Amino acid sequence: MPRASVETPGSLLSSAGIWRIADLLRGRVQPAEYGPVILAFTVLRRMEQARVRPVMTLAAVSQAPDRLVALETLLSRLPSAVRDIMAQLELLPMAHRLARAGVLEGVVAHFAGLDLSPRRHGSEAMARLFEELVHHFTQSRGTGAHYTPPEVTDLMADLVFAPDTAGTRHDLYDPAAGTGALLGRAADRVGACGVDVRLFGQELSVQSCALCRADLLLRGQKPHDIVHGDTLLADGHAGRRFARMLANPPFGLDWRHIRDAIRAEHGRGAAGRFAPGLPRVSDGSMLFMLHLLAKMRAPRHGGARVGLVTHAAALCGGGAETGESAIRRYLVDHDLIDTVIALPTDMFINTGIATYIWILDNNRPAARRGKVHLVDASPLWRRTPRSSGEKRREMTPAHLVTIVRACMAADEMDIALQEDADGAAMAWSLLPRDMPEGQWPREGEMEAQSPPHSGTAVRDATASADGWTRRAGFSRIVAGRDFLYRSLVVEHPAGEGPPARTVFTIGMNQDPQAWFASMVQPHDPTARLDMTRAAVGCAISFPRYFHRPAQVRPLNDIVADMRRSMARLAALMPGEE
Repeated sequence: MPRASVETPGSLLSSAGIWRIADLLRGRVQPAEYGPVILAFTVLRRMEQARVRPVMTLAAVSQAPDRLVALETLLSRLPSAVRDIMAQLELLPMAHRLARAGVLEGVVAHFAGLDLSPRRHGSEAMARLFEELVHHFTQSRGTGAHYTPPEVTDLMADLVFAPDTAGTRHDLYDPAAGTGALLGRAADRVGACGVDVRLFGQELSVQSCALCRADLLLRGQKPHDIVHGDTLLADGHAGRRFARMLANPPFGLDWRHIRDAIRAEHGRGAAGRFAPGLPRVSDGSMLFMLHLLAKMRAPRHGGARVGLVTHAAALCGGGAETGESAIRRYLVDHDLIDTVIALPTDMFINTGIATYIWILDNNRPAARRGKVHLVDASPLWRRTPRSSGEKRREMTPAHLVTIVRACMAADEMDIALQEDADGAAMAWSLLPRDMPEGQWPREGEMEAQSPPHSGTAVRDATASADGWTRRAGFSRIVAGRDFLYRSLVVEHPAGEGPPARTVFTIGMNQDPQAWFASMVQPHDPTARLDMTRAAVGCAISFPRYFHRPAQVRPLNDIVADMRRSMARLAALMPGEE
């Protein structure tokens, strides 16, 4: 569907000003409590300023003779949904501890003076602030939590809601909702196009869940549509199916502490959520993928589209016998993969590794069935104005338009690039894959496929043909069955002891016995193909479809270079006496 832009709030909002309250708390309360205190009072102030006529304000509390009693009165007068959120954030017990430490007056005065009103700071700015605050005091956690860059959210929303037009209504679900930034930004983006969504989710962290509920409350939605709890351990929305889902589940999630429950769920087969297979216990990110599959609305009711972010291991990690391979094979066998997009590296705050967006769909148009669109968007990035953790790159609206166009197109495309010294794309243009090598877009060519400038410094298709840096594959349309392969074990007699074994992989279109007879036996007549160990695996390899081998130089050019080099060497050698 056509995509309207969502403006970034003009007012800059930083956690630095809020975090200065730590100077007052230092030495009075434990450092571990700085974050919870700041979060709770930030939410309270935001909720206060979002209400049209608050019954009582923090400013009034700061002027009261007994601040603790006044704060208790304020909390008691809040709407029940807000009181539940404040209880989840444990504000009242914290206020008692602050009062005993003699700092409640200063804390209340500090937050009463902050302007966190919606007219000044939009929901996107507040969601990012909350995530920054949560990240600030939870840095000791593992690197599994990767806050979704706004442009990645926009790209997933554009693709997941691509079939929808103005006036459409959907439930939107996120099983790892965090503070609600992904849900909220997606709701704003599709809402600007006239698509109405009701937000649902589940979140493990108490603080993050409370913040997400607060955001839903401010949006006029139902806060308890965000369930607190471990999604993998217990589905908080059991029995409900969704038409649209987005997720950025934690990478490298160790699930050994709930291993028995996960295996029991797997043992339920099709009645459970994890029937296709179980990934290794050191990385449960693909369990979220299986959970999302189980939550998809049935095709007879209109089907469902899912967008989620994974790392590379979800595409090709593990051998043919592993749970990861079994999950991928299930996706292929049931024709659920619509698109996979390779993103630029260094896009996330907590990790610089390669990441990918999957678009899953169980009710695709006939023209797209049996096929998977692979899009290598890794060249489309620019440097961020300032680094934030591991995030050093970002994508612009113009990049997103190009990616969405390639994802929705019926034909394969290459991309012509003009890159700066760092490798960032300064200009680019899509071109048909079958355009002969050596031909480059010129001014006015390919204009229909050019992304808009969107106010950026990017030039597209108007650049001089002499300025193109390189041509690369950008989109490929692959039969899903092409991701399947055979894993074969060849045994080699070892004289004494067990035979040595070598594992080979071959395409599904190759006959194992014919392959063995032509590729192994002529070189090792004693080898034996053990078909009892044969297996069918599934892997999605981007290099297989996008690697462009360097063109071999003509032999005459190589010989000429060697002769010139030999002549220079001879000239440097001392002559005979």
